[in-house]
Amino acid sequence: MSLTYAFLDDETPLVVPAVSVTVRNSAAETVYTGSAVQSGDAWTVTLPALPTGLYAVEWKGGEVATDRTSFEVVGAFLFTVPEARSSDIDLTDVQRFPAAAIRHYREVVEEEFETITGRSFVPRVRRVTVTGDGSTAVFTGLLDVIGLVSADGPSGPLDVGGWTVNDAGFLEAPYELTEGARYALAVEYGLPSLEDVKRAGLLRLRSLLTAENSGIPDRATNFVAAEGGNFTLATAGRNGYETGIPEVDATLSRYRYRILTDVLGVG
Repeated sequence: MSLTYAFLDDETPLVVPAVSVTVRNSAAETVYTGSAVQSGDAWTVTLPALPTGLYAVEWKGGEVATDRTSFEVVGAFLFTVPEARSSDIDLTDVQRFPAAAIRHYREVVEEEFETITGRSFVPRVRRVTVTGDGSTAVFTGLLDVIGLVSADGPSGPLDVGGWTVNDAGFLEAPYELTEGARYALAVEYGLPSLEDVKRAGLLRLRSLLTAENSGIPDRATNFVAAEGGNFTLATAGRNGYETGIPEVDATLSRYRYRILTDVLGVG
C-alpha cells in the first residue's frame, strides 16, 4: 500500500529537503521506518502489508516540519471502487470522481453506518481498555466480536491463543482476570459482507458525491415541482431519518442494536 502526503503552510506548499516516515500501530510500536519519494509537492512511501488495525504516521521533513497523519487497515470494504463506478453512470467520470474521492467517501459511509447502528459492516480492529472482575469473561463494549488480536495485562503482553468468543459476544480468557487489573485489548469485530447494506452504502455514496446535481437545497423540508405538485422530503436528522434517504435508513434500522428486543427479548 502507498501513502502520499504534502507539507503545507495553510495552502502554500512547504519546500523540504527530504522526508523520513515512521509508522506505529495502536500499541505505539514502530512497524515501519523509511524514506518517502518526492513527486511535485507531494511525498509518497510504499508500505509492506500490515495487519488490520489503526496506525499513526510521522512525516519528518528534515528540520522544516514534522507532521502526523493516521490511517486504518480493515479486513474488507463495504464495496469496491469498481462497484461504486458501476452503480451510477455519473461515477464513471474518473476526472470528476477520482478513485481517491470514492475511497474517501466510502470510508465516510462506513463510519456513518457504524455510528448509526452501533456495529461495523467491515472487519476492523479497535483497541479498548477493560477492568478484570475476577471472572474469565470480559465485555469489550463492541458488537459482533470476531476475536482477540493482542492483549496487554498488568505485567505486559499476554498470550491470546486460548481466548475465545462466547455465545453472549464476550471475550473469554482461559484463566480468571485479576479483579481490578487493567487490560488493553486489540479486538477484531464486525459483520460479514451483507448485500442489502452494500446496496444502501452505494446509495449513500452517490448521494454524497453527486449532491450538487440536485436542484433541491439541502435544508429543504418541502418541495414544489416546476410542473406543479408538492413533495414532502426526508431530511437527515429529522423525524427519525438518519441519512435522509428512506431506503438507506430502513436498511440500517434493521441492524440497529436494541436492548429491549436483542437482549431482553421484549417485542
